[in-house]
Amino acid sequence: MGFFNKIRENFARFMSGRYGTDQLNSALLWAAIIIMLVGSFSGLSLFSLLGDVVLIVVLVRMFSKDRYRRQNENQIYLQKTYKLRQGMTEWVNRMKNSKKYRYFTCPQCKKRLRVPRGVGSITITCKGCGHKFDKKA
Repeated sequence: MGFFNKIRENFARFMSGRYGTDQLNSALLWAAIIIMLVGSFSGLSLFSLLGDVVLIVVLVRMFSKDRYRRQNENQIYLQKTYKLRQGMTEWVNRMKNSKKYRYFTCPQCKKRLRVPRGVGSITITCKGCGHKFDKKA
């Protein structure tokens, strides 16, 4: 058995029963990295200290054996950030499909509608409220 296999097995044995990482840990890790970068560029040691504290929280959550509490924390995080994450996913999808589709908002119900590009001037009927309006796609 090689040296690195022994290290890997020892680490796997150490991590058994521990919580590991989740979406909240990933977000906290990115926040710590950004805070530390801001601290290093601004020269303020307060940012570096804050980044270190956030990084310690990430490590404590990762090595915790209290899975129930960590899962509850992650569920609360996911619930609080649902609208932001949904908006970001929608924005990314719109950017990916921007060559194929145009997106419009219904003036009445504010629902977002997708229309194929290049069809010229068309009358769009909202699927949510039935309102009709003219746009150029």
